[in-house]
Amino acid sequence: MSFGIALNKRSKVQVCTPELLAAAIDSPHTARACAAIADALEACRRGELTREEYEAIKRQEKDKLQCLCFHATFRNGRRISAEAEPSGLCIYDIDHIPHPRGWWKAIEARREELGIVMAHITPSAEGCRLVFRTPAGMTLPEAQAWMAQQVGDKEYDTSVSDYSRCSFVVPREYVLFLDEEGLFAAQNTQIITADNLPSPQACHP
Repeated sequence: MSFGIALNKRSKVQVCTPELLAAAIDSPHTARACAAIADALEACRRGELTREEYEAIKRQEKDKLQCLCFHATFRNGRRISAEAEPSGLCIYDIDHIPHPRGWWKAIEARREELGIVMAHITPSAEGCRLVFRTPAGMTLPEAQAWMAQQVGDKEYDTSVSDYSRCSFVVPREYVLFLDEEGLFAAQNTQIITADNLPSPQACHP
């Protein structure tokens, strides 16, 4: 199954290819927008911007970024759940963490058993997004709850559980892990059985 990509969150969605993904994450436009967000975050941490001012800059710059629709592609290119064609992939976000790279390092060794095919720092620079194969028989909310249990996250973001949810593209330097073959596999649903069900493990970066 395939997933989608769009020029921005209001644009028509098309099927993503390895070439389109590479062009998006290697684009200078992507790098500039995320650098502006990172600079604003540092200014906020130094007390030069209020949190509200930082959030306004973040929203403005994120609107400039291309979008990836990991959960699905869409008939007619309209990003609405009723026209979704599921990809078999699921995203999991952990937000408001000071050291996303450290959080990823804590679970990196488990990426294969957890079905993770991509991991990246979010545009805010304060979060980490996992893209993983949906365990067989699970809905998106169930898959995200399962991943939260696996990584020991009791307060995960439950707002990303519909097919129309999009993820903003980030620059190459924000990509922590990318299994291109797995991400673009013809079938992405992983088969979870009693024999290979991973055990929950808390993360301590």
